[in-house]
Amino acid sequence: MKKTWLAVIAVVAVALAVSLIALPRGSEWTTDSPEARVELEAAVDAQMKLYHPEAKAHLEKAVELDPDFVVAKLFLADQLSRTDRERAKQLADEAFAADVSRLSARERLLIERARAIGERRYDDAARMTDDYLEKHRDDPYVLHLKALRTWVAGDFEEAERLNQRLIEIAPNWVIAYNQLGYIAMSQGRFVEAEEYFSSYRFVAPDQANPHDSLGELYMITGRYDEAEATLLRSIEIKPDFWAAYDHLVLVKTWSGDFDGARQVLEMARDTGDCPPSWDAGMECRILLSQMAASALWRDILAARDEHPECFNDMASGYARVVTHLAASTVGDRDVAQAIEDDVAKLVASAQEGTAESGLGDVLGLQAHLRGVRLAVNGDLEGAIESFNQADRHLSYLQAGSGLFKLYNRILLVETLLAAGDDGKAHQLLSKVRSVNPKMADEFEERGFKVLGLER
Repeated sequence: MKKTWLAVIAVVAVALAVSLIALPRGSEWTTDSPEARVELEAAVDAQMKLYHPEAKAHLEKAVELDPDFVVAKLFLADQLSRTDRERAKQLADEAFAADVSRLSARERLLIERARAIGERRYDDAARMTDDYLEKHRDDPYVLHLKALRTWVAGDFEEAERLNQRLIEIAPNWVIAYNQLGYIAMSQGRFVEAEEYFSSYRFVAPDQANPHDSLGELYMITGRYDEAEATLLRSIEIKPDFWAAYDHLVLVKTWSGDFDGARQVLEMARDTGDCPPSWDAGMECRILLSQMAASALWRDILAARDEHPECFNDMASGYARVVTHLAASTVGDRDVAQAIEDDVAKLVASAQEGTAESGLGDVLGLQAHLRGVRLAVNGDLEGAIESFNQADRHLSYLQAGSGLFKLYNRILLVETLLAAGDDGKAHQLLSKVRSVNPKMADEFEERGFKVLGLER
């Protein structure tokens, strides 16, 4: 079956910011229960591996063993913030109301910093972190928090410096290798990214995430067989590591192997713990990818009403893009505009700091959709400007976003060719080929057409 370019599209939220990583052990964590401290440390070990359910279970036990364990409550509130907001708020409020006089300096910082973030006093939270590090410059946990803050602020140079320092003062702080790999990958420094991810895998070979991260790099650079092998290894290590299944589905749909994608989904379901929202998201991705592979544009538009779940949670980015393309292709301007209006709301939320997706992601998505509409409607100059704008906002941060950036460039190449600017078109195609030769080859096999623009 013909491969589909649309299977690569997945605008994803940045998933690097974890809240409990490699906390120092021992008496620095204030509790009268040694057993509760053991559970907290077990939660920390789980979170270092990005094993969130296990971390949550250990934190629940820590709070049960010591209902006055302030830091455990604060960390558990963070774990529950997406699934049980009412209880998360209750736990956070209890932590904020606790007597902090007996707590360590780090614990007091964590509480006041969390309070400031909850009240959207981000500058205060940053100042508190910096003030603490002036006195405790080698505290790896708080150094990590600052690294995350600079990352979110877009200061990749400082984030890279801080993570390199983390490795120097805490060589077993393995998540730093992961973050350094993503920083390098986001900027297209793929050789360096592979070195960091390979080091991560070498240091922590029995954890699932190092294999998954390396698999993402392989996907962006078109090494799909290697990606599949390392992602399967991730699942072998931890059968409920959902990110690896997600990436395997992306590899399979991109390759046009929809039966294989469904087998991956069934493999995930066989664990017995497959999250319903994740299951629905993967089902939608496979369904829409297969329709797009056969250019069943009207069926895709019908699926918008028949499968509203495809516009929620994990599948929503891909569903918006593929449905917008379908609407633009068949001339359904109302649906195309409705999708663009929906994305405009996401942009507004991101600008206000209330959206989970980063601002760059949604601005890139917005510009890309506009480019598609303008190109199909014959405004090639406007489309070129919009695709270029999308390219400036998008990065190679993760597999989905990186492949989306390349896909957006492919559409820009087609639009440049349609506008008669062959020189710029082939120069840009060479850049795509230097990252992902398979994607460039597939584009050539299709006659340099995805949108169907006339030259």
